[in-house]
Amino acid sequence: MDENKFRAEFSKKSVFRQASSLDFSYVPDTLYCRDETIKELIHNFRRIIEEDMQPTINILITGKGGVGKTVTARYFGKNFRTIALENNVKIFIEYFNCINFRSKSKIIRELLAKYTHGSGRGFSDDEAIKLILSKLIRDKGYILLIIDEIHLLKPKEVWALLDIAESYGHQNAKLSILLISRTKDWMRIETERILSRLNSKIKLSPYNYEESLKILKYRTEIAFKDGVISDDIVEMIAQIVVQHGNMRHGIEILRKCGLYSDKEGFDHITADMVREASDQVYPTFRGDIVDKLNDQELFALYGIAQSLLTREEPYTIVDDAFEQYNIICETYDMDSHVKMSFRKYVRQLDELKIIATKTVRINENKRGRHLEITMLDIPPKKLLELLDNIFEKKFQ
Repeated sequence: MDENKFRAEFSKKSVFRQASSLDFSYVPDTLYCRDETIKELIHNFRRIIEEDMQPTINILITGKGGVGKTVTARYFGKNFRTIALENNVKIFIEYFNCINFRSKSKIIRELLAKYTHGSGRGFSDDEAIKLILSKLIRDKGYILLIIDEIHLLKPKEVWALLDIAESYGHQNAKLSILLISRTKDWMRIETERILSRLNSKIKLSPYNYEESLKILKYRTEIAFKDGVISDDIVEMIAQIVVQHGNMRHGIEILRKCGLYSDKEGFDHITADMVREASDQVYPTFRGDIVDKLNDQELFALYGIAQSLLTREEPYTIVDDAFEQYNIICETYDMDSHVKMSFRKYVRQLDELKIIATKTVRINENKRGRHLEITMLDIPPKKLLELLDNIFEKKFQ
C-alpha cells in the first residue's frame, strides 16, 4: 500500500459515532437493568460517607461471564466517588484485574507506588500496607479497591486482603474491597475464613430478552451514527445474547459488524454481517484475557492449539504441545523455556479457563499418568488465527 492509499483509508467515512463505547473497559453513563444491585451496593457502602469512623465494607459480586459484573462494579465506583466528593469525603477508586496482578504483593506494591511514591523494595506486605494506611489517615483519604478475577489469587491472599481491618485496626483501615469473580471460580477458593470477612455476596443472573434489547439499543445509540443499525438487527442480536446468556457476545458482534462495515465501505449493518460475526465470536472463550497474556504464555497456548490441530484428537499431551511450543518460539526467534516452565504455563492457562486439563492413567496395563489438555470454547484453528494476528502485530 502506498501513501495515497493509506491516506484514502483514513478519509473514508465511518459508521461509528464512538467506537470506544463497545470496548469491554467502557463504563456507560447510564447502567440499565442492574438497579437492585446498585441499590444494594449503595446501602452497604454509604456508611463510608456518612460515618466519621468510615468502616471497612467487603462485598463480593459473582455470576457467569457476560452478566455485567465488571461494568456494574466500575459504574458504582465511578458514581460513588462523585457523591463522596460532593460530601467532602476524599475517596479513591482503584481497579485491579488479577490477570495482570496475580498476587497480593503486586497489588499492594502498585498501591504503595501510587500513594507513597515508593517502590516497595525492602518492605514486606505488612509494612507496605501500614505505609499506605498511614498515608490515607494523614491525607484523610479512603480507598475503595475493586479486584476483578479474584479467584486467581491464592485463598490465603484473598483472606489477608479482606482481613486488613482486623489486622490493623478498624480505626486505621481506610479501605474497603469490592471483589468480582465468576461463580464457579469463586467456589474453588471460598473458605469459611473468607466468608467471615464478607459483608455481603451479590449474584448476578444473565439478562433476559427485554433487558438485553434495552442495553443493546442504548449501546448502539452511543456507538453508531443514525441509520447504521435498524431495530430488527438489534432485536436479532438480543436473541443471540439470550441464547448464550452473555452480553459480551452481543457487544462484540456490534463491534465486529461496525469494523467490517468501515473496511468494506458499507453504511449500514445487515443480518448477514451479524450471522458472520456471531459465528466468529465464541462467547465463553476468554478472548479479552488472551490479550493480557505474556509472550511465553501466548507461545505455550499456540503450541497447545497447534498440537491439537495436528493430532486431530479431542486432547493433546504435554510432550506434543511442548514440541509445537519450541517450534513457534524458533519461528519468532524467541528463547524457549524448559519443560518444567512450560508445565507452569499450562497450569496458568488452565486456571484462566482458556484451556482445560485432566490427569489420566496412561492405560490399564501400565503404571503412570499423564496430563490431557483440550479446548472447550473455541476450535484450535480459530485460536491459531487469533494468535497469528497477535504475533504479526507484536513480532513483525
